[in-house]
Amino acid sequence: MASTSLFTCLCGVQKKTSNHWVLAKVTARGISFMPWDSQLAHCDDIIVLCGEGCATALLSRSLGEWKQADMAMEATELTAA
Repeated sequence: MASTSLFTCLCGVQKKTSNHWVLAKVTARGISFMPWDSQLAHCDDIIVLCGEGCATALLSRSLGEWKQADMAMEATELTAA
């Protein structure tokens, strides 16, 4: 008997057969978006996204986090000087 994997997006939507899902990998150096690959989707470092809207939200959230990290680093450098 074959098993079926259940994939769930960050937003809570569960994958169906007709969805246009994408994958993302976030690293310290950036984000990579990839087309759907069911084998790759099983990897621990891969984020499963239900489509363009959630991919855009992830990118936007990451840009905000990077900006905050840059601002914190600048503040630390100013107080150390």
